[in-house]
Amino acid sequence: MKNNRIGLILVVSSLAVIALVVALLLQRQQTGHAEQVRVQGLGMVRSLAALPLSVLVPAKGAPGVLDSILAYRDNPDFAYAAVSADNGRNLAEVASAGALVPPPAPLALTGFAERALPAGQNGRAIREFHGPLASADEKMQVRIGYFEPRTPFAIKDLPFYALIALAMFLLVPLIYLVIKREMAPLAALGEQLRTVAASQAGAGQALTLAPAAEADADVRGLARKLNRYLDQASARIRELEQESVASMASGRLLEYGSNKMQAVLQCLPDGLLVLDPAGEVTFATGKIEPLLGVSVAEVLSQPVEAWCRDPELRAMLARFRSAGLDTRSQMTIEFNPAGVPDKRLWATAQALLGHAMAYGTLVVLRDATREHLARQAGNDFVAHVAHELKSPLNAIGMYGEMLADAGVDDPAVRVEAINVIQDEVERMNSLVNNLLNVSKLEMGSMRPERHRVKLDDLLRDAWQQARGRAEAKGIRLELQVARELAAVSVDKDLFRIAVNNLLNNAIKYNQSGGTVVLAADESDADVVIAVRDSGIGMTPEDRERVTEKFFRVRETGTEQRGGHGLGLYLTNQIVELHHGRLTIDSELGHGSVFSIHLKKMPALVEGGQVL
Repeated sequence: MKNNRIGLILVVSSLAVIALVVALLLQRQQTGHAEQVRVQGLGMVRSLAALPLSVLVPAKGAPGVLDSILAYRDNPDFAYAAVSADNGRNLAEVASAGALVPPPAPLALTGFAERALPAGQNGRAIREFHGPLASADEKMQVRIGYFEPRTPFAIKDLPFYALIALAMFLLVPLIYLVIKREMAPLAALGEQLRTVAASQAGAGQALTLAPAAEADADVRGLARKLNRYLDQASARIRELEQESVASMASGRLLEYGSNKMQAVLQCLPDGLLVLDPAGEVTFATGKIEPLLGVSVAEVLSQPVEAWCRDPELRAMLARFRSAGLDTRSQMTIEFNPAGVPDKRLWATAQALLGHAMAYGTLVVLRDATREHLARQAGNDFVAHVAHELKSPLNAIGMYGEMLADAGVDDPAVRVEAINVIQDEVERMNSLVNNLLNVSKLEMGSMRPERHRVKLDDLLRDAWQQARGRAEAKGIRLELQVARELAAVSVDKDLFRIAVNNLLNNAIKYNQSGGTVVLAADESDADVVIAVRDSGIGMTPEDRERVTEKFFRVRETGTEQRGGHGLGLYLTNQIVELHHGRLTIDSELGHGSVFSIHLKKMPALVEGGQVL
């Protein structure tokens, strides 16, 4: 009976495994089919989006690309294809029999995307792939829909699944024989136990063999007694072991918990102080020393009045010495520590209360120097930008009033007024563009669209644009760029901004009669663009920080040049976006050299399109 039950269990288990394997194969086949549809849909949308609008939407009566797709498609799951305008109107569409073209979805920010449409009038769920039309002047999109794949089971696959089921089912007799062979020693042991029980029973009853049932009952009783004894012995042994190590374990656990908590507190970036109700420090982390300029040993061994040299911090700690009602509120102060005057700290004190009693005070010291400097830089930047905008606005307003004056008939005056207004508008436009580009950089929305660019043409164009500004200031602008420079892969518009910022900076911080040189050279792997000037130069300290946002070089002369501290920051960020590097070589009073290092394009892609 037991062998029959084992055989039945093996048969049922094998059938369950066969069903599971077949289901997994069907699921894998359906997943592969869906992925194939997705790859084909995205590839078709990308290909169609690159075609001109006139090819996708032909004149009335003329055949289009979408009709060709419907006529020669090789995918039975194809549902429809359409070219849709931003207002939801379909300019061209084709659909399979029984399929309706749904309304378009808004264009995604990332360009090409997909969406799932539930089963409706079409009778089947649809997976739509869409993307923007590159050649259209207005927002248009190409859409292709495919029916969601059904369960791909077919009659032709039946022999394959039957072969798998047969192979797995034939394993059942083999497993059954193995189990039976492995259980043979256990059966022999049972027979020996029954023989021993029978011999013991026969010895007590004048050598009369006891019935098999009684022998089994004796064996089971012996086994139960033996198991009970073993369980009691094991429980006693465990109890003795637990009692022997209880005190050691509890002590080590407390020590581990204390060490763990102290290690966690020591790893915190902020400094921590724990004071008892009397106001004496009972715990301090190592971050206290670099923040306050006082060693941990002094803090733990001396009273607060002895080691604390900051009156703001002493006053706050004195308030939390008692257990009054005011200690239930949190208090935060900001101060410059006397031991480290170049830092700005935030100190937050909170009473440790629980079960209607006070355990002391927790003080958290945080380094707020960066936030403080950022606030100051932001305030200075706002004030400076306001000044930079106010000056051109005043000039525009003054010359606007001059132009509006009916008595001004001198053409030279009018030309001067118009030129000044254009210059000031260009100045404000440059400031606003820099602010917008910095905002895009910090939000991560500025992504360069890199193409193969002829560097000599780009540099010559930037040189031509900067000549007028240089000549107006009496500065000679030279160009030292060879015609056969290697091409580079850059975003042409962004890189033009970087070069223009370097040229404008070199002209601004130069003297009348000075020289600015735009040069380019190449090595085996790199192309180096250099802007050299004979201007005021920089100190080593300013050279280290000149690419920081809002930073402006300190000027000691009588002439104070305007600026908002964003040009070199933006240039450095644009160069890093192109996986290049910006190097600066400058000496105070002897000019500066700003060099952009870019990797040359590999030889395999040099035959590509050049912008």
